[in-house]
Amino acid sequence: MSALDAGLPLPLTATGDEAALRDAQKIADRIGQDEAAANDARQAYQAQGLPAIEADGAGAFLQPGEVLHAVHGSALLEAAGWNDRGAHPRGGTLYLTSERLIHAGVDSSELSLAAIDEMGIGLERLVLVRLRDGSDLAIEVDRPRLLRVQLAAAIAAQRAKETARS
Repeated sequence: MSALDAGLPLPLTATGDEAALRDAQKIADRIGQDEAAANDARQAYQAQGLPAIEADGAGAFLQPGEVLHAVHGSALLEAAGWNDRGAHPRGGTLYLTSERLIHAGVDSSELSLAAIDEMGIGLERLVLVRLRDGSDLAIEVDRPRLLRVQLAAAIAAQRAKETARS
């Protein structure tokens, strides 16, 4: 088991770059905290369902009957093939609702949860999303593992609601 896997401090070597090791330890700590938050959220969502949070500033984005589940500030979005402007990272706030993923910034955009095919985590801060139309979306946020769990729970809840209607 490596120090990273065990959550133990990384050993310093006489020839190692202490600053690089310190940075690596900070990254490992952030990933560990994100994993813990994602695991806690997963257990809570399985027991109690997704939380509904106050819309405050997001109220203007919500459609009738739509519920706000999560907000992630300082989110960078890069959407290859998702818009006509090409793939350029855009900053803003990410809102996860019961129906959509909304990125509000200078250039705002939205995505139906039904359009998401699969998701994965890349590096320390990325959620990589493959859409049903074959295009890709990269979302950079502070807690990508937590966001992935929130997205998966919202998609599952939406599909269950659609199945119940049928």
